[in-house]
Amino acid sequence: MNKKMDLEKTPLPKLFFSFAIPSTLSMLVMSLYTIADGVFITRGVGSAGIAAVNIGYPIINFTVALSLMFGIGGATLIAFKKDDVEHQNKCFSHIILLNIVVYAIVAIAIFVFTNPLMMAMGANEELLPMIKGYMYPCTISTFFLMMSMSLNAVVRNDNAPRRAMVSMFIGAGLNIVLDYIFIFKFNFGIVGGAVATAISQVVSALYLCGHFIGSTFRFEMSWKKLDFRLLKRILSIGFPSFVLEFAVAVITVLFNIAFMNAAGVFGTAAYSIIAYSFMFFRMLFTGLSQGIQPIVSYNYGIKNLKRVRDTFIFAHKVCFITSIASLLFVIFFSGSVARIFTHEPDLIAECAKGFILYSIAISFLGFNFVNIAYLQAVDNPMVSNIICMARSFLFVFIALAILPDLTEKLFGSKTDGIWVSLPFADFITAILTVPFLKRFTMKYILKP
Repeated sequence: MNKKMDLEKTPLPKLFFSFAIPSTLSMLVMSLYTIADGVFITRGVGSAGIAAVNIGYPIINFTVALSLMFGIGGATLIAFKKDDVEHQNKCFSHIILLNIVVYAIVAIAIFVFTNPLMMAMGANEELLPMIKGYMYPCTISTFFLMMSMSLNAVVRNDNAPRRAMVSMFIGAGLNIVLDYIFIFKFNFGIVGGAVATAISQVVSALYLCGHFIGSTFRFEMSWKKLDFRLLKRILSIGFPSFVLEFAVAVITVLFNIAFMNAAGVFGTAAYSIIAYSFMFFRMLFTGLSQGIQPIVSYNYGIKNLKRVRDTFIFAHKVCFITSIASLLFVIFFSGSVARIFTHEPDLIAECAKGFILYSIAISFLGFNFVNIAYLQAVDNPMVSNIICMARSFLFVFIALAILPDLTEKLFGSKTDGIWVSLPFADFITAILTVPFLKRFTMKYILKP
């Protein structure tokens, strides 16, 4: 079958999982970049090493968020007109150009203004040499990481989800192996961790680029051909992906401050363990939600609205079943997960309780992620952006301002209110999303 028949006629469950499973595995594997570096640097270099990484890495995370915005926005527009090669190459070229421009700005900022930039982010004279040792190699390879993130969306939407998935496996697997070799065998310290990350990012990007050899995709860009209207559409459609990725850092900072004020280092340590653990579920639902984008975008583009409706509903059913299974896992195994990280009884108890509270609205998390991905796929970025901003910033901030004091008065525990702040944000977002969906996008699709 050709690509059109694949997306239009293939049985929906088979088609959905052919995109969703590789996308989900890619997202889960992507997190290994950060986790592997954290584990190996902490064990091989010490706490100062991981502190240096944590101070410098948000800049890299910011570029990743931008590249996801470029890739998902551009890939969605490509999917609207899959058979229009000129339109396809125009979007493809603008994706690459955006990454080049952003990388150049970030790289110049890091290499020219390293000291003031890192000091402003919390560094001190002791950590500055280690930060430079990690950031310089990573910065050199960040362009490849950005291209990998952007092109992953394009390749996935071009009916090659397995290649997109394999590229992430190659990068993460190579990173883990090289981390061990460079840090423990060669004793390169934090520089070894950075070089391991850099090499793995380059190899992953080069493998992904192999998809475009012999294809109809061409990079054809000059400043005269720059289309600002197209740039605006790419950014507006992809903006929710930027917000979801960038918001993770913001939420982490807000929760760290809240736990530090309420329970000191003990509370912050408990939150760190749960944040790492919950990353699995966040990546899980991100991957599942991204699985609908190629199907919805293509069928929406050819006005096959029944197919769009069926995909939307099927994705929600899958995410709901997955969320129930995830919540049951947390309820029964939260203590076991905590023991992977620590042997301290008090910390295990707090983590076990906190994990359950932090996960109670996981069904609404999946609901929100599917809606955001759907709205991106049907070129309705305004509503998608409102949902993202409200969920990731406004409602979390409101919850942290109100719930800790409320639970302290009712139950004598301020930390309980902090634990449920993110679930509260997901719940309120889900409730407020329904009217938007009915009014702006689903009024003609959800009809039988």
